[in-house]
Amino acid sequence: MTEKKKEKVKCVCHTLGSLRAISFHSDVKGCLITLSDGGRRVTRDVSSFCHGLTFSGRQVKIEEKVRLRVKDSVRGWHGSLRVGFTHVLPEQTTLPPLAIPDLTQSPLCAAVVVPVGICRPGSEIQFWLKKNGCLRILSSDGRTHTEPTALNPKWPIWAMIDVYGQTTSVVMLGSKKRCCIFTRRSCPALTHTEDKETLERKKSMLEQRNLRNHYLDNTDHESPDCEECVVCYSNVANCRLSCGHKCVCTPCGMRVYMTFGTCPLCRQPLGSFHPYD
Repeated sequence: MTEKKKEKVKCVCHTLGSLRAISFHSDVKGCLITLSDGGRRVTRDVSSFCHGLTFSGRQVKIEEKVRLRVKDSVRGWHGSLRVGFTHVLPEQTTLPPLAIPDLTQSPLCAAVVVPVGICRPGSEIQFWLKKNGCLRILSSDGRTHTEPTALNPKWPIWAMIDVYGQTTSVVMLGSKKRCCIFTRRSCPALTHTEDKETLERKKSMLEQRNLRNHYLDNTDHESPDCEECVVCYSNVANCRLSCGHKCVCTPCGMRVYMTFGTCPLCRQPLGSFHPYD
């Protein structure tokens, strides 16, 4: 009876001040990961300890606590769950076998190792990015861990979950964010009309991007302002670089600025980056 009560999901998406529903990303996941329960549960094949990377299906907010429950684990592997955040849009992420150190080598990603002792089946974990850029995790037994990161709290972030090592299955419990006088919450279901529409829109954008991979070689970029991001060809170019070109979207602008440091059009060194300019 207790277990059934725990598994019951109460929708809070349409209550006053609620957060948008959050689940695992349906299209971007490690090659050994499968989704179930409407996007709420991810399971890694036990044939390996890695290739278990997953992301949140939507962007999360600063101080928004992503809540997980460990469902299953196996003996024989070392280590357990890793959690963190990334500035890179999941659809634009090339998935390596591991979050640590493969993704965390970039300053656009940060993750921490969740101790094996608090990753037993039934354990609940919350993790969030604080306003000072620190990543914090909180276990159901009250233990906390805080680690500084190079992430910019003013930039968009997505949650990153690596179902690693002994941890083989994790369930999304939703999220919550403490405000001045109340706590905003989200339910962990992708069964709502607005979420389905969002997923269909993202799928359409990805298909358009794949059809236009040759666009950059055949386009004249003399104009300093481009309506479409010249990196992903999917989003509107809404960021003005220090050279004057407004040619990239916010996620691509962050990657260009942090990884390459030059404008994708004129190749001038970038002295600044202004999201949502």
